[in-house]
Amino acid sequence: MPTNGLTTTTEAIADAIRQRVAEGAPVRRRLPGRGRLHVDRPLPFIAIYVEPDDRSDPGTNQLVTTEASYLYTSAAKGSRKRAATLVRVLAETVRPSFGNQFLIVAVCSRPPEHPPIVESSLEHPAPAFRLFSSAPDYDIDSIIEVLERHLKAVEISERRAAVEVVQNSGEFPHRDRPLLKNAVLRELGCAQITIEVEPIYQKAGGNDVYPAVLKSLRRQLGRALKHAFFHFAERDTSLHPKDFHSLGRRAVVKAVWDVDARLDEVASGFDLLLEVNPINTEAVWNGFRRSGFEKVPPFRYRPLSIDPVLAKRKLYSIPLERIEDPTISFLFSQKQDELDRQLTMLHDRGTPRFLLGSIQVYGRVSKQLLRSAEEILEQISSTARAPSGGGTIPVEEFAERAREEIAHYRRIWDGVDATVEVIPGMSSGLMVSKGRLLIPSRSRISVNRVDALIQHEIGTHLVTYFNGKAQRFTQLRSGFAGYEELQEGIAVLAEYLAGGMTPARLRTLAARVVGVDAAIKGASFVDVFRLLCRYGFSRQQAFNITIRIYRGGGLVKDCIYLRGLLTVLEYLRKGGEFEPLFVGKIAAKHIPIVRELQSRKVLDAPKFLPRFVGREACQERLELVRRGLNVYELLD
Repeated sequence: MPTNGLTTTTEAIADAIRQRVAEGAPVRRRLPGRGRLHVDRPLPFIAIYVEPDDRSDPGTNQLVTTEASYLYTSAAKGSRKRAATLVRVLAETVRPSFGNQFLIVAVCSRPPEHPPIVESSLEHPAPAFRLFSSAPDYDIDSIIEVLERHLKAVEISERRAAVEVVQNSGEFPHRDRPLLKNAVLRELGCAQITIEVEPIYQKAGGNDVYPAVLKSLRRQLGRALKHAFFHFAERDTSLHPKDFHSLGRRAVVKAVWDVDARLDEVASGFDLLLEVNPINTEAVWNGFRRSGFEKVPPFRYRPLSIDPVLAKRKLYSIPLERIEDPTISFLFSQKQDELDRQLTMLHDRGTPRFLLGSIQVYGRVSKQLLRSAEEILEQISSTARAPSGGGTIPVEEFAERAREEIAHYRRIWDGVDATVEVIPGMSSGLMVSKGRLLIPSRSRISVNRVDALIQHEIGTHLVTYFNGKAQRFTQLRSGFAGYEELQEGIAVLAEYLAGGMTPARLRTLAARVVGVDAAIKGASFVDVFRLLCRYGFSRQQAFNITIRIYRGGGLVKDCIYLRGLLTVLEYLRKGGEFEPLFVGKIAAKHIPIVRELQSRKVLDAPKFLPRFVGREACQERLELVRRGLNVYELLD
């Protein structure tokens, strides 16, 4: 046998496949000439791409890297032969474990000489696919049908994909004939499907790509591939996967951990709320009162803990493009964008631009949300009182109660290293910051609100923080992009489930929405203060709500409490599961992604659920919520 470099390399990789795949271990090898083989674990299928040798084809190789088992190779001499050898060795190695069946899906781009399926243009790119198959002695029709159906769901620039199934089994795209000859396919019990993709992601000339189009197409095509693999595995093999998500990648490569750690380094460098909370709230109140509630003294802030410009430079030096997994790449891209906007807010602190940045991060008040808030303020009297709870408790006593609650979770997992700190001069309310519960020394906490506040701050914010810390992704601890709305919604619901929701609390959440909406529409501090007084709030209460809205220059975050509560109520009414809400700090839009990553065994179940969930009264209230409890009925 020849001993040239090509043969030696191919044989070495083939031996690695036989040994490692047989052991259930992953195989990741670079192939000569810009190629790569990635086998996450033994699976009865593979996605492949072979670069054409007669034209440039940028970006197309990335369309297969979404899968747990893939191979792509360049047009270098011998690459196609090497790919055929490695795929055959892989099929021979894994087939006995899966009922002696194996599926190859090849991806290629439409050659220029082939007519497009539908007309497309730069202004209106039209996704399109052709499907070819080679399956001697194998019934592949239903797999083609599944793939066709899910490819038709691909949408780019509001245009659904056109899909053409080529019936002639002997017709294949130019130079993209089946990787293995029919005799080999028959011998191995294999079938191959080739997907010819309309290259709408390539710029004219074929040397560069439109990254956003490629990213979207890649993510959607990956979903269609998994559905086809799932149908094949369920119908023809002994694998019987739980769902199509479970066929996704499980092995997380070093590039992911590197990006995750570097994003967390930027996120951990500042605390947005602490940076924008005034440190002279009492002086502002006294000055405002002395002016007859006509003039607002200037706010003073802590010195910024970071330089936003330098932090942005660090943020955008993080190589997100190295992440092949589209789901994880999507999450990290969202986080990078959110951190960018938050750093801009810090840069603009104390200026009118801060409000615009705040709206970008937290959103505006919708008409429906404003209507809900106004109805709460109108229907719940300002004189409504919660059942008598026996006054207030000393701050240190509350702190001790909080430490006892934390000790419960520490007994379950010794990684819970939360602290409780009483902070002199702190102007805002209770706050959780990176595993610490911060309590203003001048807090007045009603006895009938003690447990509700503990379940809000510890049972939600600290529980999700430490559940996130127990996961491999630090982003679940610091928070996926937009996590705060769901967090606060769960935390407010926890107050109800713990039996501590009061009329005053619900009115305060509604007042924050009304105040934020007025501020966005141009109202001044004094305008919002007077508006809240007209709704029956005392001057001190109206001031406390208003200063939260105008901190930093206009922080609209306070509208998310009621919005988040309504989101959680609707989610649970529709049968949503309670457990995924506590896996870490996530947004509602991430719940399906969390389920996917759990199905792929990339994420684990939460270490613990809030302690109050075990109470009988909590379960009864939770059942009422699932039956469709509306926001007013939380007071019952």
